[in-house]
Amino acid sequence: MSLTNIIHFRNLRGDIFGGLTAAIVFLPLALAFGVASGAGPVAFYLMAA
Repeated sequence: MSLTNIIHFRNLRGDIFGGLTAAIVFLPLALAFGVASGAGPVAFYLMAA
């Protein structure tokens, strides 16, 4: 099984935009959870990595 069988290049643009959208939503959410829990803003970024 080669890599080209797993990744369909016609769907690559949608996958990239989906990943960017998830990152844009996740980063402020992680910051908010860190601040709200009192652990600090960087704590949830490190846990998610």
